[in-house]
Amino acid sequence: MENIVAAFAVAPLAGALLVAGAGFLMALAVGPSAMTGVVGTAFALTAGIGYVAAVLLGIPGFLLFRHLRWVGRAHWVLLCAAVGAVTGAVTPVAVTLVGGDGERFWVTTGVFLVVGAVVGAASGLLFARTIKIKPPAPDEIAATFD
Repeated sequence: MENIVAAFAVAPLAGALLVAGAGFLMALAVGPSAMTGVVGTAFALTAGIGYVAAVLLGIPGFLLFRHLRWVGRAHWVLLCAAVGAVTGAVTPVAVTLVGGDGERFWVTTGVFLVVGAVVGAASGLLFARTIKIKPPAPDEIAATFD
């Protein structure tokens, strides 16, 4: 495998760009004066959370998937979507524990879980496009009748 470091470096940016784009569209609805603050903040927060999630959950997941030889593009997208879902679900849990409103806890958690999975899948697509997977060398493949 090649470009592993580059894949981990750029993957969270895809999710951050997706969230910033959604923030841009929402800011257009509210008014142009809100655009810079919403888009910049959305991008920075999502990228920061994405890098933390990549270190805490993405690297161990990557190592596990590589050990299991699940190295296809779909595997990386699913891994990143799962990491994004977990990261998204943690946010309302943390807010509730700190003293937030627990009245709509399950709805908020579900929404953040789905949004996190979508953002993670976007990051997974970029991760899968960036990482280069070399097929095994012919001498590493066992013959059927050895």
